[in-house]
Amino acid sequence: MDKKCIILKREGKILSLVFHGNRLVRAGAEDEGGGILGRIHIARVKDVVNSIHAAFVEIQPGVRCFLSLREVRKPLLLNREYDGRLLAEDELLVQVNKEAIGNKPPSVTCNVSLDGKYCVLSLGKPGISYSAKLSAKARVRIAKGLEDGERGMDKFGIIIRTNARDLQEELAPLREEICRLSGTMEELLRIAPFRTCFSLLYEKPPAYLTGLRDMYAGQYEEILTDDREIFEKISVFSGMHPEFALPPARLYQDVRLPLGRLYGVEKHLQQALGRKVWMRSGGYLIIEPTEALTVIDVNSGKAETGKRGEEAYFRINMEAAEEIAVQLALRNISGIIVIDFISMAGEEERRRLMAHFGDLLKRDAVRSRLVDITALGLVEVTRMKISRPLKEQLG
Repeated sequence: MDKKCIILKREGKILSLVFHGNRLVRAGAEDEGGGILGRIHIARVKDVVNSIHAAFVEIQPGVRCFLSLREVRKPLLLNREYDGRLLAEDELLVQVNKEAIGNKPPSVTCNVSLDGKYCVLSLGKPGISYSAKLSAKARVRIAKGLEDGERGMDKFGIIIRTNARDLQEELAPLREEICRLSGTMEELLRIAPFRTCFSLLYEKPPAYLTGLRDMYAGQYEEILTDDREIFEKISVFSGMHPEFALPPARLYQDVRLPLGRLYGVEKHLQQALGRKVWMRSGGYLIIEPTEALTVIDVNSGKAETGKRGEEAYFRINMEAAEEIAVQLALRNISGIIVIDFISMAGEEERRRLMAHFGDLLKRDAVRSRLVDITALGLVEVTRMKISRPLKEQLG
């Protein structure tokens, strides 16, 4: 199957679209000017609201962010020694860890971190921890490979990411990344006391570059863009980081047939935002986002059930499970998801469906969990909130 990552500009946005054949399976959008997620600032505390264990800080004049005090252990204050209290007008080092969603302001954290392809390095408790998606065997193998110690392990917290499972016996890329991120963090801590309030100390690479870096092996085999500036940035990024082993990039230059039209981008995006999703069997999904949760209803639609209704319903539900897993990632649906599969009388069929669906969720790059089946037969899923839903990204 032809697997491509298409990157192009559209209405002030940079789109990153992964196609498997003629199927859009991943999509993301960012402002051409870049977003604030991941930025590290020297911020000023405006208000401390003890009743909700939070503070509001400004990372730039007029740009207010939410800081949960439950997560604040030992912030790096730049105007005084920390005495266990956070006060108005304090200046401190923070990182944007959540974008604004709806009416909620962006969130920041004092646990500053730097992420790479194989690990995340933070100001948290020194030591190594592992992604929940890494197998026990992979953890043991990686731990043995790092047992001699690396630069930064005694100073910083290091989380080994799921991508590290692609490293077999050779852990040099992981070792080099830990060393590089440690050096960057040490430099940040060195210069922070000499910078003024609201200074921007660190900015992540554009999301389309980190997206190329972070996708699991095999997700795409070629990078295609029709924008020379983007092409050159990808080439430089790939050249600077050969350890990421990015697939080759190609500049599309056929002016007679724009890249977006060649891949039917507008049609695919409309489908990705639509309420109804048709399946090959003739069944369909109805996807209804609400403020509190997302509801997904599975319908038999045009699918032929005939006399063997239970068998047909099981087949439609299994297909629906696969389609739902795709749609969660494509639309970046997060939070609580409630799914109403077609009712089946057989306990064995329900067990097989849940096992299949659980396996599909484990493959999601974003942490997802099959919670339970309610007394009414509804399936509950949770998916971690990392960035805005696709609809908001495109808005």
